Amino acid sequence: MKKNIPLAILGLAILAFVLLAGCPGGTSAPEATGITATPAEGGIQVSWNPSQASDTVGYNLYRSREAGVLGEKINPVVIKDNTYLDSDVANGAVYYYTVRAISSSGAENQNTEQASATVQVNPPSALSITIDDGAKYVGSPAVTLTLSAANAAECRVSNDKETWSAWAPYSTSMSWELSAGDGHKTVYYVCKDSLGNTAYPVSASVVLDTSGPVITIKSPKEGGSYTSPFDLTGSVTDNVASTVLCTGRLDGAAFAIGHLDVGVEETMQINADSGSHTLEVTCDDGANSNTETLNFMITGQPSVEIHIENGAPYTNTQYVTIQVEAENADYCRFANENGVYSGWLSFVTEKYWTLSGGDGVKTVYVQCKNADGVISETASDTIYLDTHQGDRISIEIDNGDEWTNSRDVKLGLYCYAAEQCRYRNEGDDWSAWSSYTTKKYWTLSSGEGEKTVHYNCKDYAGNDLGDAEATITYSKVEPVAPSDLSIKINGGDSHTSSHSVTLSLRATNADVCRYKNDQDTDWWTQWDDYTTSMDWELSPGDGHKTVYYECKNDYGKDSAHASIYVDSAPPGPIDDLSGFVDTSDTVHLAWSRPSGSDIHEYQIWRSNTALGSFQKVGSTQTTTYQDSSATPGYEYAWIVKALDSAGNEGPDSNTVTLFVGEEDVGGDEDEHGCIASAGYTWCESLQECIRPWETECP
Repeated sequence: MKKNIPLAILGLAILAFVLLAGCPGGTSAPEATGITATPAEGGIQVSWNPSQASDTVGYNLYRSREAGVLGEKINPVVIKDNTYLDSDVANGAVYYYTVRAISSSGAENQNTEQASATVQVNPPSALSITIDDGAKYVGSPAVTLTLSAANAAECRVSNDKETWSAWAPYSTSMSWELSAGDGHKTVYYVCKDSLGNTAYPVSASVVLDTSGPVITIKSPKEGGSYTSPFDLTGSVTDNVASTVLCTGRLDGAAFAIGHLDVGVEETMQINADSGSHTLEVTCDDGANSNTETLNFMITGQPSVEIHIENGAPYTNTQYVTIQVEAENADYCRFANENGVYSGWLSFVTEKYWTLSGGDGVKTVYVQCKNADGVISETASDTIYLDTHQGDRISIEIDNGDEWTNSRDVKLGLYCYAAEQCRYRNEGDDWSAWSSYTTKKYWTLSSGEGEKTVHYNCKDYAGNDLGDAEATITYSKVEPVAPSDLSIKINGGDSHTSSHSVTLSLRATNADVCRYKNDQDTDWWTQWDDYTTSMDWELSPGDGHKTVYYECKNDYGKDSAHASIYVDSAPPGPIDDLSGFVDTSDTVHLAWSRPSGSDIHEYQIWRSNTALGSFQKVGSTQTTTYQDSSATPGYEYAWIVKALDSAGNEGPDSNTVTLFVGEEDVGGDEDEHGCIASAGYTWCESLQECIRPWETECP
């Protein structure tokens, strides 16, 4: 018999089945309890007690910004563990979290328990570090770091940002050891807060210089003898600094030297009395200082140095040029190895000389003496004569061509006894050493213009065999370098009395030009636009002066030079002018050449003694003069002035007074009837009076 079940009873039964199917033991969905939320590095760490239901398969995590509100689910997949790091948060915000367990059937319990936390994800800020109070240089790798940071719990430092010190509690100062070796050093500093949030590293730099400047004094030399003023010549090298500050002391008395460029030879003149002296030079690079001390003499004895072919180690010809550097020297003599000296020759700074015959080491000796005959010590220099090998080291580019339209060139090479060689373009580092060869393909540096290839070799023992270089112009079209350079000083004059002169200049295809004096060594003016004339100041002192002139364009250079003699001192006085009048009423004047002067001419000046003013009546380049233009019957006075080649006029000579023609002398007669007051004397053989200029009887 079929029975009908009421619908209400059937609905309750179905609901009970669903509830029992979603809960452990058939009673309810699993639960997660004990939820906690804690600020952590990078966000908030949420944890809870795992559900005790056996069919729990994971958890969902809900987040809200408002208490009591479930919020949104933040886990993209079911959480299998009982902890979760929420990193998608904003610093300083408060978040509320709810965890709900999920059963194997997919049912999620309805837990409403919440935990909250405030986000702390910003790392420490305002980090700063200084080394030794911000020093630019330090002389020791042991330094003190001054540190600061906001909200820092632990910090660490590093020399390379790879190897760090251990994390240590934040402090404002610490001792530190820089990495080994002089040079630029950087120290890095980083901090983290108590949660582990780490800031970006900051750094500070300093230059470590433990060795200080190296001072090289070229002149004076230890134990050397010099005249005053003497040249203080030297240079400074340093591992890190480009300029150093130097001071000097001569016998304890300080004098200023100033800032010197590293690697540049400098010269200054210093006065000193005769005798022994102690010289100290101290240079400071900002971290360390060094002092060089030497002893030398100031004496009247000439000092001399000699260089064959500017110090070249080899020559392929017997006929060489000798450069002589001497102080207080007026004459010099020279000898080869046989010791047979030439005669004494006037001192010159450059002399042509013939070496002794036969290949091998050649020595040239020189002695100099001053005007008093004091002879210098013997100086010498050596050079190797090799008439068979030509240049000891040489390089040419593309068979010596002046230009190329390709950066890829062929080098022609030679170096006597070379084992290995290296190469470089201008401004580049040397290549690696490679086996010696007589040809090599090479790529010039980029950009059009003059290119230089440098060449250096060493022998099997590692001895440096010297350097050579060659230049070529790289251009996409055929270049035209400057040409036809010429320079004249004061229009081509041979002498001048002033150091202020005018240069007359000429060049073809010149863009910019520069100039220098002979005493300026390698110092030139800056490059200026080409011009045809300019005012110029010659180097100090009298003597032979040379001005060098160089012009360039994008394709090359050309140079020229001109010389002039500076003579600012006038000729010496003439104090022995004498004269007489012959029977034809011609006045004969004579005098001696004044000492120490380059005399161009003598000017003859005459005055009628009755009128009193002198007029120029002639000139001569000899030390005698005949004046036949005076009107007889009058008394005249004569003086002579010397002019040197620079136009300097010497002082007036002594005055000679003579009467031209027969003279009514008047005055008292002597026992012979001669007018003694007029200078007449009796000639016994003539039985007559003779005139004053006739000093003896015929």
